[in-house]
Amino acid sequence: MTISRRTMLMLAGGALMPWTPGVNIALGADVGAPRNILVYIFLRFGMDGLHLLAPADDGAYRQMRPSIAINTVGLNAAPALAKLDGVQFFLHPDAGQLRQMFIDKELAFVHAVGAPTQLRSHFEVQEMVDKGIGDADIGVTNGWLARHLLTRVGPASEFLATADSVIGTSPLRGTSGIVPTTELESLPYYIDNERGDLMSALNKGNTPSAKSVQTTLKICQVVRERVSTLPRTPNPNYTFGNLSNKLQPLARAIKMNMGIEVATVDYGGWDHHEYINNNFSNSVEELSNALYAFTDDLGPTLMSRVTIAVQTEFGRRAYENATYGTDHGAASVMMVMGAGVAGGKIYGQWPGMKDNQLDGGDLAVTTDSRQVLSEILTTRMSQERITSVFPSVAYKPLGLISG
Repeated sequence: MTISRRTMLMLAGGALMPWTPGVNIALGADVGAPRNILVYIFLRFGMDGLHLLAPADDGAYRQMRPSIAINTVGLNAAPALAKLDGVQFFLHPDAGQLRQMFIDKELAFVHAVGAPTQLRSHFEVQEMVDKGIGDADIGVTNGWLARHLLTRVGPASEFLATADSVIGTSPLRGTSGIVPTTELESLPYYIDNERGDLMSALNKGNTPSAKSVQTTLKICQVVRERVSTLPRTPNPNYTFGNLSNKLQPLARAIKMNMGIEVATVDYGGWDHHEYINNNFSNSVEELSNALYAFTDDLGPTLMSRVTIAVQTEFGRRAYENATYGTDHGAASVMMVMGAGVAGGKIYGQWPGMKDNQLDGGDLAVTTDSRQVLSEILTTRMSQERITSVFPSVAYKPLGLISG
């Protein structure tokens, strides 16, 4: 694979470009000591938390979803996972690897979690989640991870962050110097010695443009050296699915020890308005298997520094619709796994599913998703000024992170 001329021009100019799907690298300063890493996975288009982690023995749940409710007995029954506020929850039967990671206390769930908004538009709420804001916040233009990177403690690195989204609307909006990871390994082969010597000769001095080119050439040399240390055979647990195809190159980039601290990856396709029992199974099986493959690929040493947060913009309505699916709702489920996570538990506050407990027909939000993110940034990512990231959210740790 060769790097595109467009990418090369952007590298040389040091510009921030809205790269569409692909994992990207933000350029910083020098590679320092290994730091903790946050991998943030966005399940875009409304993952149904009541289908992933269902109160499947609850009479109200079964009454509201008579055709699509998760089975707890018989063929393909969902396994009982854990209780929250006295209610038993069952994990979707096609999320077998997630169940095992939960049993191994590597994974925790937060139920009835969401953004503080009454909006139900995918794109409006996705933008709110990317910015880390609620209905009461105004005037915010950059992403919450961009604010974190600008205010976190410690030196930066050459490869400070990665992103898999349109950068203009991602949590990293407001960062600069992005180059795709999918092209990262071919970068030094495109800029060979002859081209590198020419670029170096044409970019002497201390101007911003010259410094950008000098940084690019330095990166090429480091990448060239470190790619040679990567295993030639990919981890066999990866599927050929959409999420695996994004996490596999991210794992390789992390293994190169370039100083990555933040990675965002999008996994779409969760807008299950029709026949959710068929369509959701494929999505959740890929999610489960890809996350297992990614953590197994990195191995215990690297995973001791990696914390993974998985979020969606909103959940689905409590009631099934006429086409055996679910429409846009409010609360859903977050997952947190990896280093420092006190796993094997469902966190949050269960609001209940009786009519008078719902939010206009939706599962009510009882935990602001930013509280979960705040706890991760504060305890794992050297963020000592969390109000600079989420100024309108009081810091209330759930006890998700043990260290």
